[in-house]
Amino acid sequence: MKNIKYLFLMLLLLSSVAGVAQNDRETIKKSFTITDFSEEMWFCVCNIEGDVEVEAYDGKTIEVVVEKRIRAKRDADIAEGMEDVQVDFAQGEGFVRARLSTPQNTFREKDDSLACGWNWNRRSDRVYYRYRLDFKVKVPRNISVKISTVNNSDLFINGVKGQIYANNVNGDVELTDIANDTKAHTVNGRIKVTYSSMPKEFADFETINGDIEVYTANQGAGIYSFDTRYGEVYSDLDFSKKLAPKMVTNKGKRGGSMYKISNSNSYQVANGSAEIDFKTLNGDIRIRKGK
Repeated sequence: MKNIKYLFLMLLLLSSVAGVAQNDRETIKKSFTITDFSEEMWFCVCNIEGDVEVEAYDGKTIEVVVEKRIRAKRDADIAEGMEDVQVDFAQGEGFVRARLSTPQNTFREKDDSLACGWNWNRRSDRVYYRYRLDFKVKVPRNISVKISTVNNSDLFINGVKGQIYANNVNGDVELTDIANDTKAHTVNGRIKVTYSSMPKEFADFETINGDIEVYTANQGAGIYSFDTRYGEVYSDLDFSKKLAPKMVTNKGKRGGSMYKISNSNSYQVANGSAEIDFKTLNGDIRIRKGK
């Protein structure tokens, strides 16, 4: 009887061990030499699952380090994932790009060659692994960046003085020590931004479920517009006046004109002309004077 119990416990232990996910890792490194160090030069990351950290520095190359992780229950599935999941690097006139590549999706080409988007390949064989790509990048300080990720991931960008486009879905966006035009969007996450200089022309912040927190510079000069359904707006800026709404004319589908009111909830700070827009559904908006 004792032998039977012992055998049963051994089988139970082996089955539980077999069900535990295993993983494998690979470090991918890539360096790009560029000659344009202005904001006209763009670096782009298109990711689906994994953090992206971008740090500006005073160097003359773009340095990319990607930590790839594959998880599965079987060694064969891990090996398949390590083979399938790759980073597609490209360099052309005015840009450097790094994007996820797997057989389960095909990249959706758009008019903007740096816009991120995939078509899911439903005809591909079902896979039994999970993947994650975590990017750590160093870029020359004055170039522009366009960064996108989707699931269980956060975006961090520090010190970049060119334009910044940061897009997430399920995760936060944090931009620190920035000084140019900005777009920061997520769906389920928080947006936190600290400016060393205010945007030249625009800043656009949007989240559905999360707060937006912005620390300004130079008195926070600009034109601020707010749109929140279930949140509140808090600020210590010196708003000088509420601006009159503007009528915008757009062409209709049948050739006629369509009119809409924009700038209906906008306020002036100092003599700034950059349009700074905030939009949330379930979240508060906080704008504070920078230190």
